[in-house]
Amino acid sequence: MEAYRRSDAVEVTALCDADPKRGGEAAATCGAAAYTDHRDMLAAEPLDIVCILTPPASRLRIVADVAAAGHAILVEKPMATTRADAEEMRRLCDAAGVPLSYGASYRHLPALKQARALIAEGAIGDVILLREDFIGGRGPASRAALPPWHYPEGGIGGTGMGLVDHGVHLIDAFAWLADSPVSWASGRGNRSGNALETEYAILGLANGATGHLLYEDGTWPTQLPAEGQFSWGASWDADGYHPGGTWQTHPGSIHVHGTHGALRIFHYAHALYLTDAEGTRQIALDGDPAPDHFRVQIDAFAAELRSGTLPGTGADAGITALAVLEAIYASAGRNVAIESQT
Repeated sequence: MEAYRRSDAVEVTALCDADPKRGGEAAATCGAAAYTDHRDMLAAEPLDIVCILTPPASRLRIVADVAAAGHAILVEKPMATTRADAEEMRRLCDAAGVPLSYGASYRHLPALKQARALIAEGAIGDVILLREDFIGGRGPASRAALPPWHYPEGGIGGTGMGLVDHGVHLIDAFAWLADSPVSWASGRGNRSGNALETEYAILGLANGATGHLLYEDGTWPTQLPAEGQFSWGASWDADGYHPGGTWQTHPGSIHVHGTHGALRIFHYAHALYLTDAEGTRQIALDGDPAPDHFRVQIDAFAAELRSGTLPGTGADAGITALAVLEAIYASAGRNVAIESQT
């Protein structure tokens, strides 16, 4: 909401939330009409874009209603809880002639955008490894899985900083940064309703690079205070939400290693470092830190609608991310035991 209020391209005119108190308070911040049923909002309001930010399990039925009403759609990540549901969303929107944009918001963070430009220029040579992890928390009791109305029991799930709800960003971002799709994947992810475990994924990109993800927010961090970073942007990590403008002991970061150098991308802290044979130096960034990337994202979609062009990040990106997640989950049942040699 803060980011959308900054936009000169769109105006928030209506908002729907099942919780009338929360919805009313949010709507009041921008003078919007408040609803508790999206169908009532669709019937009453002359809308151009509907942004679907609800839990993933609810999105297919809402997309169906919005597409039938003829409005453009921006759907948050992950697009759905299954690849099949995401493909049905695409089919519904195509049949209705409705543009569908996928909220791959990391593509609009200044640090990632600049890192991608440097990689394309050859600043670190050929990309050979991309990695990210979130390890920390305050012990097992400090974490909680997202509820079944978010991720239905038995399917993909876990915590807000786990492989699904957070890692889906990186699955998309790794391929985008390296300009190469993921061609194979393996690992282990938490299932909704099951005991929480450490999650990981190994991704093989078509260009030969490897992606590595590792998530565990039910332990304690090992970073020392001096290893942190001043965070200019609002951010989320294993300890929860940080409003920005403060020191973070262990801010989130993405590492990209190449044949001639490496990048450390503090995506929310709004900082980028390049290391090569000449040493380590900080790279200047254009644009504002999070949450402004949400403004950039909605502005880009509005511009696409005005020009009649297809969304730059369409349904295919969301479907691909879910396909990779499903491959990771499928691989977990094929772990090979190592027999004792004694």
